[in-house]
Amino acid sequence: MSQRSPMNKRNQPGAERKGMARKSASSAKPVREAAGSVRVVPASSKERRKQLERGENLNGLSKEEKRARRAERRELEDRIETCVNYLLKEQPLYQSRRKMYWGLLVVAGVGFVGALITLGVVNAGLTAVPIEVLSLVFVGVAYAGLIGALIYDFVRIRPIRNEVRATVEGMSDNRMAAVLERAAEDAAKKREAKKKRG
Repeated sequence: MSQRSPMNKRNQPGAERKGMARKSASSAKPVREAAGSVRVVPASSKERRKQLERGENLNGLSKEEKRARRAERRELEDRIETCVNYLLKEQPLYQSRRKMYWGLLVVAGVGFVGALITLGVVNAGLTAVPIEVLSLVFVGVAYAGLIGALIYDFVRIRPIRNEVRATVEGMSDNRMAAVLERAAEDAAKKREAKKKRG
């Protein structure tokens, strides 16, 4: 196999490309707009699914209109997320499950730190056989805590989050605005209390 010469102009970065070399067919773009009867769909199935869920079709719109629609969609998503987070903070079941989740993560962190410390002792040569076993036990505890936290999140926390999200998505604009106002009032009260303490 031959090697390309780095001294050749066409192989140097920043050199002008001249000649008749074509781009690949996959990067080619249509020269003109598709006809009215042709339906253009997004390349990725994920984007196609999102468009179907939203029930929107951005074909035939100018760039500014598409940008405005996307900005509206992002603003709506932000409002929904803010409402979901506020309503989840009000649920005691969700809060207790989050504490359990964070407890499992703390156990995983302690396990990893313990494994690193015992591994450092082993590498320093101040070791006996039980310390190596202890290091393996710490690693096992760390992985058990981490995997347990992930499973706990999927099984116990995510259903609550999805239920609240579905509730918020079904709310009218007025109800969502009322929840956002309550969230803003609570945030203002917390700031005031923080100023009084500090």
